[in-house]
Amino acid sequence: MIGILKGMATTMKHALDGKTFTVEYPETAPEVSPRFRGVHKYSQERCIWCRQCENVCPNDTIQIVQDDQRNGEQYNLHVGQCIYCRLCEEVCPTDAIVLTQNFEFVGDTKDDLAYNKEELKNVPWYKDIDPLESREPDRGSWVGEGEGEVDYQ
Repeated sequence: MIGILKGMATTMKHALDGKTFTVEYPETAPEVSPRFRGVHKYSQERCIWCRQCENVCPNDTIQIVQDDQRNGEQYNLHVGQCIYCRLCEEVCPTDAIVLTQNFEFVGDTKDDLAYNKEELKNVPWYKDIDPLESREPDRGSWVGEGEGEVDYQ
């Protein structure tokens, strides 16, 4: 009985202090970590069709179709089955595929979550934040000379 009263007292203390822990989404956009892994963005101009992203993907989320001259014809990514491990982004030598902070994507069927290269190219940045720039830590702070937080990717 005493344990229940202590738990209720703690709950009431936090309920009456006036602080809120929830965000009124979608009216207020939530803050996400700079290292948040959201939907992918693909740049066909940067891609050299090396297929490393397809080979490293642990659950075959990425499918690349090439013609006889090894030019890319199709680049398909099924966002619904992606586990957002970021291996495709890490292995890409040209940063042709990056994970944005954008988490706002929906679909009525699982086929709606299969994106082609044009749909991946048009994925917007979340709050206009380029993840390549936001993930770069201040290199000087690693040796104790710069300012800012150290970001150990």
